[in-house]
Amino acid sequence: QALFLNTYNNLLSEKTFREVFFEVIIPLMNEVGLLWQSGTISPAQEHFISFLIKQKLLINTEKVQILEPTRNDKVFVLYLPENEIHELGLMYLNYEILLNGYKTIYLGESVPIDSLEDMKSYFDNIIYVSYLTVQPTKDEIQNYINEVSNKIIDDKSEIWLLGRMTESIDVKNLPAKFSVFNSISELVEEL
Repeated sequence: QALFLNTYNNLLSEKTFREVFFEVIIPLMNEVGLLWQSGTISPAQEHFISFLIKQKLLINTEKVQILEPTRNDKVFVLYLPENEIHELGLMYLNYEILLNGYKTIYLGESVPIDSLEDMKSYFDNIIYVSYLTVQPTKDEIQNYINEVSNKIIDDKSEIWLLGRMTESIDVKNLPAKFSVFNSISELVEEL
């Protein structure tokens, strides 16, 4: 933990949080994922480093969250699908969206589609953002898209998807108001 904190603080003395996230944290998490899959590290070790990263995301998010939104034309609702718990990417997107002056509603992990319907009674012009790392599976993704399209997408809302499982989506046949991004940086450019 001390090594992580010292390294992080040294990096922040030379780089922005965004640079640290893209240049160091994303490659670190990719490496941790490979080490976990190969059995070189345990799930406990992966959870330990993920928690340290999550702390830094929360601290930096709070710094921008206290500012009044400067852009009110849309609200971003960030969530992970049911049984999806890998939220570091979504947490970083929350930070970036806030940094760009928008209001966000961060719902977090494992959110049922039915729970998303309520957002429309509170906000207009919603962009739902979801990060699909392992859920829904390749076999379930088209049904998931159909259900989201039928239950929450309307003329005042849309959905942005990213994550590994989006590789299984046939983007040529996506319903209207769906966008798929290949990376966090590609989504951030769209803001």
